[in-house]
Amino acid sequence: MKRRKASSPIFQGRRFLLMLVLLALIGVLLLRAAWLEVYQGDWLQEQADKRQTSIVKIPASRGMIVDRNGDPLAISSPVESLWCNPSKLIEARAQLRKEYEQALQIADSRKGTLEEEKTKALELAGTRFQRLEKALAKVENELELAPGELLKRLNDAKDKRFFYLGRLLSPELAEEFLDLNIDGVGSTQEYRRFYPMTETSSQLVGMTDVDGKGIEGIEKAKNDILAGKNGRKRVVLDGKRRSVEDVDRIEDMVPGQTVQLSIDRRIQYLAYRALLAQVTLLRAKAGSVVVMDAHTGEVLAMTNYPAFNPNNRKEVESAALRNRAVTDKFEPGSTLKPLTVAAALESGVIRPDIEVDTSPGYLNFGKYKVKDPINYGVLSIAQILAKSSNVGASRLALLMNPRDHWMFLNRVGLGRITESGLVGETEGTLSNYVDWGQVDRASHGYGYGLSTSLLQLTHAYTPFAAQGMLYPVSVYKLNTPPSNGQQVISPETAKAVLHMMEAVVQTGGTGQRGEVDGYRIAGKTGTAYKYINGKYRNDKFMTSFIGIAPASNPRLVVAVQIDEPKINDSGGRAAAPVFAKIMAESLRLLDIAPDSLPDLKQAERTRSKGATAGGT
Repeated sequence: MKRRKASSPIFQGRRFLLMLVLLALIGVLLLRAAWLEVYQGDWLQEQADKRQTSIVKIPASRGMIVDRNGDPLAISSPVESLWCNPSKLIEARAQLRKEYEQALQIADSRKGTLEEEKTKALELAGTRFQRLEKALAKVENELELAPGELLKRLNDAKDKRFFYLGRLLSPELAEEFLDLNIDGVGSTQEYRRFYPMTETSSQLVGMTDVDGKGIEGIEKAKNDILAGKNGRKRVVLDGKRRSVEDVDRIEDMVPGQTVQLSIDRRIQYLAYRALLAQVTLLRAKAGSVVVMDAHTGEVLAMTNYPAFNPNNRKEVESAALRNRAVTDKFEPGSTLKPLTVAAALESGVIRPDIEVDTSPGYLNFGKYKVKDPINYGVLSIAQILAKSSNVGASRLALLMNPRDHWMFLNRVGLGRITESGLVGETEGTLSNYVDWGQVDRASHGYGYGLSTSLLQLTHAYTPFAAQGMLYPVSVYKLNTPPSNGQQVISPETAKAVLHMMEAVVQTGGTGQRGEVDGYRIAGKTGTAYKYINGKYRNDKFMTSFIGIAPASNPRLVVAVQIDEPKINDSGGRAAAPVFAKIMAESLRLLDIAPDSLPDLKQAERTRSKGATAGGT
């Protein structure tokens, strides 16, 4: 039987030393763990959270803009904005391209037809390179960039850590790009504004910029209400910094509120189409239309041409952005004459039944002359409007105290903004009466020497249709009848002038083209020379027509303006036909009853007594 050898003392010592070393290492590790847990635990947790979680924005959905019937004029749809680290994307593209080329080389070394080998190469490369190239091409196409432009921009921005590949892209395109699983590429949900009415209401509704902020029209005026408030949330990120799970909500998102306009999209559409057709036919520079409910002050339509498509802002011209009916001031010409008549009646210097001698057809003021096309002789007040006599209107203005005339014009809204809240509204020009000389007083009578916007002038006509009451202009729907109207004209004067304006569209009047079958129309034509570079141009006109219907029970005021028509250079020929189309359709859409048969017969008898027309 063999005896076991005793362990060597040297071996025992080495084992003991090894155990001491191991215990020391374990002790150090335990001490380090304790140190990290007790003294650096919070800091480490913070660093881990930074790498594994992130606080992201919850974009607020912008509120809708709708018409008075709730039909949408502006809505927001969810989209994606692709972003990347340019250097990482460029590096990933280079690597994928290298893999693709290597796969092609392998395919070329194999037997078979070229097409078969290419197919195998694509399979070996996983087609990721081609998918990336296709996705980049789609982004370029959606952004309307030239081929290769996006890569050029990426190379120019390779020193940056953040770069937008494309803003407001379709979710499908963003998903196609993200499916490539390229490091440093991500997306953010945003909202893109869409305008169903396109050009029809572009200047009124306006538009937003790429960040969703209102920059024109109602979008700008009501941006704070429409925008809402973004929220914030904490999310868990994966290894490629993509959100995989929501942790908690830090701040709730508040969606934007809906803004309801007074506009009726049906009337808005027909007004735009009629205006577009006439401006095109007359080869005019521009045109505008305003439709207003005289009993509430609500704007039922406001449109301009040229217009723009807010869904395609790349083709927007700056001149088309202007809401001309609000921002542009012009000398109203003969459309001011009904206000001159009303001012003279209110001041007591004339009665409705007086006659005015306009002979010899002109008035001399030194170097300045007021004249009519012919000598009309003695005219009634209604005939002054029907024939648009400048001499007759000037004589009425000269009868008035300048202060009384100025106060009346100011009372009906001239020389001050309507406070509609629309962006860029002009107050027009109405100088103080103390500065009026004889020429100023005369020219103010027939609409020269002062200026107004089409919205202001339309508003100033509403008292004729509302028994002398003037209600504030509103482009927002009123849920209750307005209670803050002002009696700016006596009911008797308003009724008298309204009746006089009917002569304008009857036989012998300048606005016969403004007639509407089944309805009595009261209106006034206007043609004014444009004041350019310090002088009036006799080859450039601003033509207009403003009318009220039904005359027996007034409801609507429609104003049409055609700027610089190349043919039909008068308000009666250029603007009145557009008025007739818009007014006829608006009355039908709103189911406003025609004038009664006795009223129409009386109007027809009056029409038959007319004389040959002149003036504008």
